[in-house]
Amino acid sequence: MNKQQESLYLKIAIYGGVYLFIVRPLLQKIGIVKSAEEKLVERQNELPNNINPFSPVFYKTGGAGTIILRQSAAANYAQIIYNAMGFVTDDEAAILGVFRQLRTQSQVSYLSEFFTTKYGASLLDFLQRGKNQYNPASGLNADEMNTIFNIVNKLPKYK
Repeated sequence: MNKQQESLYLKIAIYGGVYLFIVRPLLQKIGIVKSAEEKLVERQNELPNNINPFSPVFYKTGGAGTIILRQSAAANYAQIIYNAMGFVTDDEAAILGVFRQLRTQSQVSYLSEFFTTKYGASLLDFLQRGKNQYNPASGLNADEMNTIFNIVNKLPKYK
């Protein structure tokens, strides 16, 4: 590397540092440039209210501050839900426990996508129909599904 290149890289580093640590904070303080938190709040307000949190694409709309489930947590929750649904009886408490542990609707969406990828059935359909697709009594009843919807609808879209 010659002297001119070193000089150029040094100038870029200095100007970049001045912008990042001095200019941008000043611009944010006087309201010319929005901070990451302000952008996230703005994006939350832009989301339509009718987005289905069980939709696999919903979690991708979250901003940089979105709390996404780790893949290991999603795998664990998906397995708990899958194992809780039996051919004859269901463990509703285990299923409700999973939804009570989720912190945002975005996490529900990520879990839904993970479940669909792992088990080949949408999470919502699986909860409604259970493992025995041919038995109309299989799956959760309307009251249990309403309980899940109430839990999910009370969650914030994302944080």
